[in-house]
Amino acid sequence: MITPTTTSMKNPVGFLRLMMFVLCVVWEVVNGEEEIRCIPEEREALLQFKAAIVDDYNMLSSWTTPHCCQWEGIRCSNLTSHILSLDLHGDFIIKYDRFSDYYEINGRYMSGEIHRSLMELPQLQYLNLSFNYFPDTYIPEFLGSLRNLKYLDLSLCHFGGRIPSELGSLFHLEYLNLAYNYLNGSIPYQLGNLSQLQHLDLSWNGFEGNIPPQLGKLSQLLHLDLSSNGFQGNIPPQLGNLSQLHELYLGGYFLDNLKVGDGGT
Repeated sequence: MITPTTTSMKNPVGFLRLMMFVLCVVWEVVNGEEEIRCIPEEREALLQFKAAIVDDYNMLSSWTTPHCCQWEGIRCSNLTSHILSLDLHGDFIIKYDRFSDYYEINGRYMSGEIHRSLMELPQLQYLNLSFNYFPDTYIPEFLGSLRNLKYLDLSLCHFGGRIPSELGSLFHLEYLNLAYNYLNGSIPYQLGNLSQLQHLDLSWNGFEGNIPPQLGKLSQLLHLDLSSNGFQGNIPPQLGNLSQLHELYLGGYFLDNLKVGDGGT
């Protein structure tokens, strides 16, 4: 704490200037997000990402100014200026007429390609691209290189193909949501390496085969939703090791294909 001294009392103008300087520094640290200038390499990475996106609804219209930490959906560190968060979730409603097999999408969303320039954001912790429209594309394998990610939401994006096993390298991940896509195949056993994971939602996809017993290693898991898929075989007894689990969903169209085993592996 700065306390007035005999010298400062003799020079009150100088003391007041010092106090104003200290207050300005504190203000910039606490409220400095608006003044942060992002790292040039990371700004360029975002511009490459933008160039690969089809942005019919101008979600990235603010991505033109010099200071990318002020752009919509971006949050940077007050201390290092590194980009920490990329929140570009869409907002759309699908209207489907099952008699005519016609559907209409209304809202605000992006499409196109998720560019690998995101690999140039080494401190990224939060990535939310949910409720966007990426048909006929796969979840990019390079997302597994974003080793500081804690939150990844790619739900309702129309992704197809398999879950890339590279996501099993996101050791800091706490939240993973891939629900409401067109993913298929089996769940990669590497997801069992996500020891910090608390929320896992893979519902409403086309997964088949067995539920991997490695999911029983997710000791911090609170929420697990595997419903509305095409799993078969026994429910792995290893899921009983999830002592922190609060919510478990296995229901859906193919629930009859799952059975409770006799405890064997």
